[in-house]
Amino acid sequence: MKKNVILCVMCFVLVADVYPEVLTSFPDLARPYWFRLDGGYIYISDLYSVLVYDMKTFKRVAKLGRQGEGPGEFRSLPKIAVTKDRLILSDPYKILIYSKTFKLIKEIKLISFTDLVFPVEDNFVFKGSRDVDREEYNVFALYNSRLEKIKDLLIEPDNEYDRKFFILPFSQSRTWKDRVFIAQPRKGFYMDVFDKDGKKLYHIEKEVEKVKSEEKHRRFFMEEILHIVGRSRYERAKNRGVFDKPMMEFLAPIKNFWVVENRIYVKTHELTDTKEKFFILDIKGNILETVFLPKTYRELLTFRNNKFYYLEENEDDEVWELHSLDL
Repeated sequence: MKKNVILCVMCFVLVADVYPEVLTSFPDLARPYWFRLDGGYIYISDLYSVLVYDMKTFKRVAKLGRQGEGPGEFRSLPKIAVTKDRLILSDPYKILIYSKTFKLIKEIKLISFTDLVFPVEDNFVFKGSRDVDREEYNVFALYNSRLEKIKDLLIEPDNEYDRKFFILPFSQSRTWKDRVFIAQPRKGFYMDVFDKDGKKLYHIEKEVEKVKSEEKHRRFFMEEILHIVGRSRYERAKNRGVFDKPMMEFLAPIKNFWVVENRIYVKTHELTDTKEKFFILDIKGNILETVFLPKTYRELLTFRNNKFYYLEENEDDEVWELHSLDL
């Protein structure tokens, strides 16, 4: 009898750990796009503004940015990066640098369209495109605080053959402290790691099981696009046949990744009806754990203190909720 009680308690604990906790809801969110946690605050990019909430009370303490082309305004949906003493908000046309007390320190207009901006100490990593001999290349470049280029970290051709397919293997970048990580899924499960001055330190390469493409991947990818661009742009893309393209037989081994607190969290394309597969690695690239976590759109997730945090829409109440799950 005693053994049965112990087993039941153990089973309850294991099952209880599986279910995420709903921490709060955000009735003022319209269409969140980017989500981060840092220093006791929750940062959520919602349309053309970034909303800041206190992590303890969940009350909103600041609203940064708005739609427009003037000072403190964004022409596109802003992305969020947080350093030890700064909050960096950016769209493809400008960078807004705030203090941790949400005071605007500096606004930098970008000369050319920049897809992503990541700070690495006082420098920045930009992801953009460049024409070389009449061919378009994807470029990851390192710039200093005066936006003077230090060096190119990666230049790769925008392969026309790839564009014939749906769900493409795009290279992606993240920064952590004084390091830059660039994942190159065309090479497989592969990342280059640089220091803040652009010197290559090492690379991470793993042999992982291939994920065969299925219609469920197409459906979920289309859901993500609908959420990000909105219904009207989604329908225009659908009418142009964008979603009718065939998929490659196997999908890239890296769908997305994050570097937080000495850990690298790699999202793969392997999924179930409700979950996606992640690899958790140490900073040198050793695989520590493989987990399945709730399906979440693009950047509506983050990690902190060995917990998985994500935003999910409660469709019944038409409100966005903050969930957490112990890893």
